[in-house]
Amino acid sequence: MYLADLHVHSSVSDCSMDAESILKEAKDAGVTHLAFTDHDTTELAREHVELAAQYGICAVPGVEMSAYDYKKDRKVHILGYAYAKTKYIEQIGSETLRKRNENCLKQIGILNELGYHVPVEEVKKLAGKCIYKQHILDYLVKTGQSRTLFGDIYKNVFKNGGPCDFDIQYPDAEDCVRAIKADGGFAVLAHPGQLGNYCAIHRLAEAGLDGIEFNHPSHSASDKKRVEEFARSYSLFMTGGSDFHGRYEKTLSSLGQYPAPESSRVIFENR
Repeated sequence: MYLADLHVHSSVSDCSMDAESILKEAKDAGVTHLAFTDHDTTELAREHVELAAQYGICAVPGVEMSAYDYKKDRKVHILGYAYAKTKYIEQIGSETLRKRNENCLKQIGILNELGYHVPVEEVKKLAGKCIYKQHILDYLVKTGQSRTLFGDIYKNVFKNGGPCDFDIQYPDAEDCVRAIKADGGFAVLAHPGQLGNYCAIHRLAEAGLDGIEFNHPSHSASDKKRVEEFARSYSLFMTGGSDFHGRYEKTLSSLGQYPAPESSRVIFENR
């Protein structure tokens, strides 16, 4: 049996659950293979692989790098799997985390100016090394300043041109692919249907792209068909995953609900 969920986040980045709690759920769901793909960091990746083994789950170290296609003006996320080193991934990822944390601190300052009460030290208690907007929103819910995580404050303050609707400058997507390859890993384009970045695949393939995400909560039947076509054209293997964030996501997905196709076994066969 092969039931692989290759897109799972933990409390190391922007998931509401820690790795052990996730692995318990994954085991109950029948997941046999898994990758934690926390954003822009390899922190605890090796430890999570060892922890997964205790639950009888085969795991590889993973990461999801936040990037940008500046030629086509599109966000791009690159998944990295089974890397042997972390030097080049961390060089890029640590800078992204620094910018993201600073960005969230600015957003907290704006919220306080708007009349909300959001002490930085209290929000830090909910986060790992980097604060995400989910941690800010969670604090607002926990203190009764917001009814839901993705309610009016999210829609009117963090999105749709609100006062906290601004982002950071991301690294170039091709550089992220090269970093994963330089560290001995497999580079995979995440959810191209969600971000509408199919146009980047040719250049990413030239940079060393190995795979493309097929099964994802955001992918329609037409997205899956396009992914299959690109996979054939560029000799890419296909992956899949729930993009699990616990309750820190708008559309809840279950572990193992969007399994990876058989072609993704190559990640584990070469680990």
